[in-house]
Amino acid sequence: KNGNQIFFNGVCSAEEVLFCRRTMTVLLGAREVEVGDRVQTLAEGHKATVRYVGNVEGANPPEGWVGVEWDAEGRGKHDGEAKGTRYFTCPAGKGSFVRPDAMLAPSVSFQEALVEKYASKEAASAEVSMPFRASGGKKQAINVEFVGNEKEVKRMAKTDQLEVVTLLGLRIATAEQEEGWIKKNATAISSLELDDNLLKDWQAVSDIAAQLPALAVLSLSGNRLHPLTVAPSPSISSAFPALKQLVLNATGVTFAHLELLKGALPMLEDLHMASNNITSLDTSPSAPGAPISGWPSLRGLDLSDNALSTWEGDIDRLGSAFPGLQRLVLNGNKLSSLAFGGGE
Repeated sequence: KNGNQIFFNGVCSAEEVLFCRRTMTVLLGAREVEVGDRVQTLAEGHKATVRYVGNVEGANPPEGWVGVEWDAEGRGKHDGEAKGTRYFTCPAGKGSFVRPDAMLAPSVSFQEALVEKYASKEAASAEVSMPFRASGGKKQAINVEFVGNEKEVKRMAKTDQLEVVTLLGLRIATAEQEEGWIKKNATAISSLELDDNLLKDWQAVSDIAAQLPALAVLSLSGNRLHPLTVAPSPSISSAFPALKQLVLNATGVTFAHLELLKGALPMLEDLHMASNNITSLDTSPSAPGAPISGWPSLRGLDLSDNALSTWEGDIDRLGSAFPGLQRLVLNGNKLSSLAFGGGE
């Protein structure tokens, strides 16, 4: 091995060169960029998923590129193919190659974000940005000046006493740098908002949640979480023992995605899955219309702003699926009629 090339008897075959080209290390800040990572641009905060890391033939320089699939339609230039070479696959118009050091912002850990917001000198700043949703659902922000907040800042700096924590849009991708830091310094958190960060999968979420034994409310809206494909590891299945409310709006999560996770949510009472483009409540593509089960404690379900269009076969399954359901929100779907007991 020499740098980013692996030599076999002094010569690289075409297949070996391709392997070398597509497995080189690219750093963003102090962290290695990997396929599947969530990333965000420096200037405008556009988010994407990493689909390729390595060389791009014909580029200048050819090495050190990251191929991404943008969340936003039309932001990219291709579908993962460049100059006749296929590097990855994504929908047309969503793929791009970027130089990470020039275009992407480094991710941070939950530990870094918590300290920065609640226990750093910057936390005492008199002016902060407060996000809100204007009419039409567009996210905006206003600057608010807090007068005489020194006492509150000192109180919040004791992170081990914080019960309600809000860390929105701070590029959080991992749990901590120091093993066990969260358990030691944030163990009282019962309500946690991590909306619009860069968490990529349930392992990253559970690495945080498993160290918060009092966690009852968790919001992950805006994080594009990769679905589980196999039974969850023990670290995931034991991470949410006290969780009662889970907010997964605009995450792309469906009931099929949650099928393997539901056993890890034994106390869940309130589930929010708005704006996920859900077209059906099927839990498996191979078994459409199969009964939904395994949610005995659920009391509230928000499925607003999805793409559900039929009551029969979908919505009418909810009664048996959630025997304790008391609140169901379906605003913004494509239902043309409602049927109860055979009537409309």
